[in-house]
Amino acid sequence: MAPTEDENSNQGLLPAGLMDLLDPVASQNSQAITTMLNCFAQFGYQRVKPPLVEFEATLLAKGPGATTAAKSFRLMDPLTQNMMALRSDMTAQISRISGTRLAHNPRPLRLAYEGDVMRVLPDSLNSERQLFQTGAELIGFNDATATAEILILGIKALFQVGIASLTVDLGSPLLADSLMSTLAPDNRALASTAILDKDIDALQEIDDSEINLIVRVINASGINQDALAALIPEMSEDVENMMRDLLFVAQQLKEAYPDLPVTLDPLEKRGFDYHTGIGFSIFATGLRGEIARGGAYLTGFGEPATGLSVYMERVLRGLPELSQMQRIYMPIDIPKQTILNYVDRGRSVISGRYKAVDKMALQEAKQLNCTFIVRNAGSPPESIEE
Repeated sequence: MAPTEDENSNQGLLPAGLMDLLDPVASQNSQAITTMLNCFAQFGYQRVKPPLVEFEATLLAKGPGATTAAKSFRLMDPLTQNMMALRSDMTAQISRISGTRLAHNPRPLRLAYEGDVMRVLPDSLNSERQLFQTGAELIGFNDATATAEILILGIKALFQVGIASLTVDLGSPLLADSLMSTLAPDNRALASTAILDKDIDALQEIDDSEINLIVRVINASGINQDALAALIPEMSEDVENMMRDLLFVAQQLKEAYPDLPVTLDPLEKRGFDYHTGIGFSIFATGLRGEIARGGAYLTGFGEPATGLSVYMERVLRGLPELSQMQRIYMPIDIPKQTILNYVDRGRSVISGRYKAVDKMALQEAKQLNCTFIVRNAGSPPESIEE
C-alpha cells in the first residue's frame, strides 16, 4: 500500500532545533568552514578531529566539560554498558587530546577543529540545537598575549569567510569578584547581582566604601580605554594586573585592525563559566547574538589554555548569497574522457541520459538547470536558450 500524504509529511518531520541544509546553503557552509580552517593553518594551528560521542566520565569531566553537562545528551554504550555523552561543545575534547595523546608535544600547542555539536536546549537567541562549531585552541598559555593572538586569528578568519562588519567585546570574568573581595558576604551577594544587571542604582544603595570604585568601573566601560586606565592607581595589585591585561589586548587589536570597534566591559562574566582570564565575544552587524566567543581557561588537566569557538550556523546568516556554478549538460554519447577534462578545468558537469541529437537532451538540460550543452566532443559548449 502506498503511503498517504499525511504519512509522507511525517517522514519529513525533524525534532525541534534540527534542520536539513540543502544546496546552495550546504555548499556555502562547507566552503566557509574550509576557508576558516585554512586561515587557522596559516597561523600554525594544526587540525584535529575528535569523535562525536565519548564516555560521559571523560567528556564531562572537570574543566570545560563540566560546564556543558546540563547541555549534553546521554546514551548507553551497548558494548561496555557505560554511559556516553554526545558532545555539546568541542573545547573539552581538545583539552583531552592535548592532555593525553599530545601531552609530550612542545608548548604552546596550537590546534584547530570543526564539527557538529548537539545541545539539549537551544539558547535564547537561536532555536538551533545542532550547531556547526569551528575553533582554535592555544594550549600552554592563557595570558594576555595568547588572548590577543587567538582574537586576531579569529577576526582574520571571519573576514576571510566574508563577514565584513565585526565588533568585539572584551571582559575579565574574575575582575568583579576581585573588586568585591573585601565586601561583607551580604553586600557581596547584592553587589554581584547588581553588577550582572549593570544596575548602578542598586549598587549605590549598598553601604560600603568599595562600591564607589565598582560604580566608576561600570561608568568607564565602553570604547574609551583611557577612562579605565585612569582608574588603575586606585586598584589593588590583582585587579590592576587584570585591567592592564584587558587594555593590552585592546591595544593589540587596535594595532592589527585600526577600524575594528572594541568595547571594554571589564565586569562582564555571563557565559564565561570556566574562564580564568580575559573573555571575549565577537558580534556582526545584522546578526543576533555573538558569532564567536572565547578566552583564557584551564583545561581538565590543569593546563593553561586560550580558545576560540565560532558558531557557523550564525556566521552563515551573514554571508552573501552564494552564486551557483554554471552547469554544462553532457549528452550520454559524449566520451567520458571529455567529461573528465571539463571537470579537471574546474567546470560543473551534468551527465545526461539522452544523445546529443535527441530533442529530449535539451529538455532534460533545462530541467536540470544547466546553462550550456556540449553537442560533440570537439566543439565548445553551446548556450541553452530559455
